[in-house]
Amino acid sequence: MKKILGLFLLLIAVVSCEKEHQSFDFQSPDFFYKKTRQGLSKDSLAFYLDILENIPTEKLSDSLQAEYAYMTSRFHDRLLDYDAAIEKLIFATSFTKKKIRNSREMLYFKALRAMYYRRKNDYLNAAGVNEKMAKLLDSSDYKKRAQIFYYNQLIQRGLGKPNEALLANAKAKEFFLKAKDTPNYLVLSLDRVPILNSLSRNDEAQQELHSVLPYEHLLDTQRKYQLYSAQGYSYNSTEKFVNALNAYKKALTYSKQLDPRVGLQEVANCYLNVGVMYSKLNNYQQSKVYLDSVFSLGMDRLNFTDQQEALRTKLEISYKLKEDFKYTSSRLDSLFSFLQKSSDTRINNELQVLRESYENGRNLQEEKNQVEIKSLKFERNQYILIALLLILIVITVLVLNFYRQRRFKIEKQNFLLQQRLLRSQMNPHFIFNSLSMIKQNVESNPNQYSKYIVKLSRLLRTVFDNSTQDYVLLEDELQSLEDYIELQKFRFPDRFDYEIENKITTENELFIPPMLLQPFVENAIIHGFGKLETKGNLYIEISKQKEFITCCIQDNGIGMQKSDLKKNSSMYLIDQFLFKMTGKKLEISNDETGKGTKIEIKIPYSEL
Repeated sequence: MKKILGLFLLLIAVVSCEKEHQSFDFQSPDFFYKKTRQGLSKDSLAFYLDILENIPTEKLSDSLQAEYAYMTSRFHDRLLDYDAAIEKLIFATSFTKKKIRNSREMLYFKALRAMYYRRKNDYLNAAGVNEKMAKLLDSSDYKKRAQIFYYNQLIQRGLGKPNEALLANAKAKEFFLKAKDTPNYLVLSLDRVPILNSLSRNDEAQQELHSVLPYEHLLDTQRKYQLYSAQGYSYNSTEKFVNALNAYKKALTYSKQLDPRVGLQEVANCYLNVGVMYSKLNNYQQSKVYLDSVFSLGMDRLNFTDQQEALRTKLEISYKLKEDFKYTSSRLDSLFSFLQKSSDTRINNELQVLRESYENGRNLQEEKNQVEIKSLKFERNQYILIALLLILIVITVLVLNFYRQRRFKIEKQNFLLQQRLLRSQMNPHFIFNSLSMIKQNVESNPNQYSKYIVKLSRLLRTVFDNSTQDYVLLEDELQSLEDYIELQKFRFPDRFDYEIENKITTENELFIPPMLLQPFVENAIIHGFGKLETKGNLYIEISKQKEFITCCIQDNGIGMQKSDLKKNSSMYLIDQFLFKMTGKKLEISNDETGKGTKIEIKIPYSEL
């Protein structure tokens, strides 16, 4: 009986061991890596992702948990679920505490950085990952440190900061030179070309190109693609469109030779560049062919600026080819939707970065407090001193916490004010009103809309160029204002007349913050003249004092008071912004009858 019982127990143990062995009998990370490289269908990718996510990794080592998380992110990336991919990569990088120890850990950080930068166009979070990598790298590893500065250059360009991008480029070249990495050193010289062109330093850009061309034979396919892309950009900046077209076509040839799993973004950029060049050369049929190729690859492969360019060029081609109204109208709707979505995404990203920054600061402060408390434990024998120190620490923490919360509240209010003003700049009312107005005009008078589509195209180009600038040329801002007023006169031909008088005579170039005048002009046209029985007169005068540029906007409308400014209106936000910048508020006055409005605005400026 005992033997039978013993055999029974042995059988149970064997079965249990077998089940335990089966429960941990799963595929290695390399198996899933190979699957992501096989070009599987969407359903197959989802099948293997489900298997991967059900693997019990909790009892595995940190390195294996990180590796499985990285493989999971690759499947999410192939399925275009970028948020889920980012979540897995954040988990994979969480195991690296003090120093990046090997190439796999480096790979996780690089993948996370690329996911933010390439897939999400989230330059601020990409910069955060890049900064963390810099802190975790060995200072003697020149090549990896050069790559950090190289990516910082890309991020600064994405944020519209060319001078900061040039500084990062110079540091990257310095480290590649120390690492004796000639090909990447040449690549950094190529990267300087578009940055210098954007700063109108075209001669320096040409010198950089000429310094690289003799060493073309040292470059691989990826680098040759970058060489001719930079050459095309340089020719385009100097309006040599035929030369630019030929250079971009060479770049397209090399981009198609890249690995399709990683080179599709380069191919999409080349299609866009060639299409834009054909458009500038008035070959709209060829331009349409290349732009259709961009859309077939997917707009998500382009960054924010290139997406704007693709949509805008599509709209221009639609007009030039005199396509059906419904087709042109759909282009207007697409552009309107893109502007709204892009604005909301950027603002949400910046708010998210602010919250994370605040949380990081709070965590650091908490860690600092814990260190201070631990240091007091070494003096337990001096009870009186410890008691006094504890009381002092409590009082200090309370005072610091009070002032920190107060400061944070003020900073948050200032930040929200700036964000709302930025939203006003990125989604100015005149863009959306003009889109709606053009669309209505097309439906009611299809024979006259072409003139105003051209005006709108020029207006959109100006808005795109100024959306990331802190200051713009005064003449350009006045031209945009005049375009807006002309569009409103088209909408209300008998409502008002206007005059813009620029009394500034200096030959120097003057720069002012963009989008400050349009809301006041819009208020005069829409509200001031809206209920006026006679024809309105709008007079705008620009003059320059020692510290400010003064703009007077005067109308004979129904009149308004300073108390009429609503807190959520653009005029109120601009009033607050200018007061913060100059210490001067808006001056609003009426004539003796209480009618008519004169608004005097003090605007900060810089002079070249």
